[in-house]
Amino acid sequence: MRRRRKGSSAMAYKRNPMRGERIASLSRYVMIDALNPAITSATQWFERTLDDSANKRLSVPEGFLAIDGILDLCLNVVDGLVVYPKVIEKHLMAELPFMATENIMMDAVKSRRRQTGTP
Repeated sequence: MRRRRKGSSAMAYKRNPMRGERIASLSRYVMIDALNPAITSATQWFERTLDDSANKRLSVPEGFLAIDGILDLCLNVVDGLVVYPKVIEKHLMAELPFMATENIMMDAVKSRRRQTGTP
């Protein structure tokens, strides 16, 4: 672990925090970039204008390039990934009661067996 890390990169339990944050930010960019042509089209009432064509010529290739970058980063993050089944089982067993409680509460609400406030 490098000593001069700052922010969330300094969290020891994170293995690739900067790459993970880059993946998240590029993913947000792609999601918003996909809306770009639709927003232009909506404001122009489907008229074919130069800015509509230019917008599509920019946003589509940029989206593909960003996705390519995301996939490269994902491959880099999972390269050498080690899975510890015992650790997963331990965490699952610790959380299982809470997951079961949620299902029980949802079933109770669906069947309307709530407390009525009367003794």
